[in-house]
Amino acid sequence: MSDQTPVIELQDLNVKRGIQKLEIYSMKIYPGVCYHIFGSNGSGKSLLMDVLAHRQPVDSGNILYKNKSLKRREYSQAVVKKQIAYFQQKPTGWIRGTVLSYLEKTLKERKISAGIAYQQAMAQLDEFDLKEFANVKRKQLSPGVFHKVELIRCLLQSSDILILDEPYSIPDENFIRKFNSRLRNVIRNEKKAVVIASAQSLSRFRLVDIILNLSHGRIVRVEKSRRPPRTDNRNKNRHYQNNK
Repeated sequence: MSDQTPVIELQDLNVKRGIQKLEIYSMKIYPGVCYHIFGSNGSGKSLLMDVLAHRQPVDSGNILYKNKSLKRREYSQAVVKKQIAYFQQKPTGWIRGTVLSYLEKTLKERKISAGIAYQQAMAQLDEFDLKEFANVKRKQLSPGVFHKVELIRCLLQSSDILILDEPYSIPDENFIRKFNSRLRNVIRNEKKAVVIASAQSLSRFRLVDIILNLSHGRIVRVEKSRRPPRTDNRNKNRHYQNNK
């Protein structure tokens, strides 16, 4: 990774918001890598995600986006925000319209024609078993369906990096399986950076490359993910039969 340019780099960062604070000496996010920000509730995960997504001003230090300095005003935060697909625990951006119109709008922002945007949006809803909600308005959605639509929006957005704050809080294994399959493509083939904040281990999903352990606003340990070995269902069944 050393020969690559980080998508985002944090340098000597200090941030305070209410009783929460961050002190990040150095942090680099590279393309084609999946990071897990791991820590207990109150450790500063959401604050760090807001900083990475350029939604939270910093008190001191610097943020680099593709080697361009925010401190030196070498890039515009407003422009960078559009290059970041951000899933928040409590999203606030989508207020009016239907599920379909919301996803169509996301695609049209990528200069995709109205007809193609409609087809692609419907294809996504069909893939994730949400086609029945296409014409349902935002205010009529359950929290669970709203959560899923926001995650789909992140996949459709034109972005360099996906920042996902507690995306797996929904108890729907079928959706999670399909979403993770798409994330693998985003990471391995599209070479986008993915940052996931979660208080739970993500090892079973076999997505994460680097784990950053956060405690009291500081990164206390960085480690490579130890992915569990794949289960061979045929061997598993054979073992079960032999011991039956």
